Amino acid sequence: MVNISLIGLGQRGQATLERLALLSNANVLIKCDVETDWQEAASHPDVDLVWVCTPWEWHVRMAVFAMRSGKDVALEVPAAMTVAECETLLAVALETGRHCVMLENCCYDTWHLGVREIVRSGILGRVKHLEGAYAHTVQEGWMRSQGRRRGGNPYPTHALGPMCQLLPEGDTLDYLVSLSSPIPGDHTNTSLIRSVSGVSMLLHYDISTPRPYSRMQTVCGTLGFLQKYPVPIVQIQFKDKEICLSGDEAVEYVENFIPLVYKNIIAEGKKAGAKNLMNYMMDYRLLSSIEEMRDRRQDGNGDFFQMDMDVYDAVLWSSVIELTEKSALNASLPVKFPRF
Repeated sequence: MVNISLIGLGQRGQATLERLALLSNANVLIKCDVETDWQEAASHPDVDLVWVCTPWEWHVRMAVFAMRSGKDVALEVPAAMTVAECETLLAVALETGRHCVMLENCCYDTWHLGVREIVRSGILGRVKHLEGAYAHTVQEGWMRSQGRRRGGNPYPTHALGPMCQLLPEGDTLDYLVSLSSPIPGDHTNTSLIRSVSGVSMLLHYDISTPRPYSRMQTVCGTLGFLQKYPVPIVQIQFKDKEICLSGDEAVEYVENFIPLVYKNIIAEGKKAGAKNLMNYMMDYRLLSSIEEMRDRRQDGNGDFFQMDMDVYDAVLWSSVIELTEKSALNASLPVKFPRF
């Protein structure tokens, strides 16, 4: 059982409470909002995990306080909004030895889980290019408001997180160039990122034009091509044959590669009536990891426990908010990624 303090009772907080009710090892011990004594909730002696669902500007201060109070932290996306905040999160996580996980549910998309195994198997050959997006019409509200306050990509992690998990092992992001196209009251943003090993990545953001939902989820390898949006496509060249699939056949092919551990969680989520399997798998994996890591800490060997996503992922993916803005506001000049 994981004892949780959930801070933030708005739309995402309420949805999180509904999700956690589906998991037998989730015990929401405390729930509060930013107007209440959230410090008490974040430092309660019986709490294992502080779950932050507040507006973005609260994420870092709450995570820092919770980690320094001896708690592991789960943050809604993005984890931070500036490079300085990212550096603070990383420094405090290393200082305290606590985990700080950004809740990037798109890393548990069933298509992505299959694609990740296909890439790791070498079937696609060497990955050369990746594409990802957060693109669909969003009505007036907090997200449109946040976007207007920044000149780059204010919401990059749904696209970038899965792309980064497809990079060669040990690879990381090197630099980016970014261009924003102004729309009255809003903007779109398109960025090109190069990894240290030379993989090119296209990252797109658009919530203000009348377009259908897309995260692109495109992978180009030397031996094959995979794409989820707008139409699922699988095209792979083997020595003696070529696979060309689209639509449901492409989805079935990719999802056959999902590891058994995730297939079992998917089955449990469907049985439990989960509305969103990405969220269910993310929550399930996070709480199972917190339980296992807590047991290891009690045995004195929890310092090197590997989570599905860690603080390095949180700060690298979130740093794109400031970096894209810097490039877009300076005639698309290249901007280097910090070496976190």
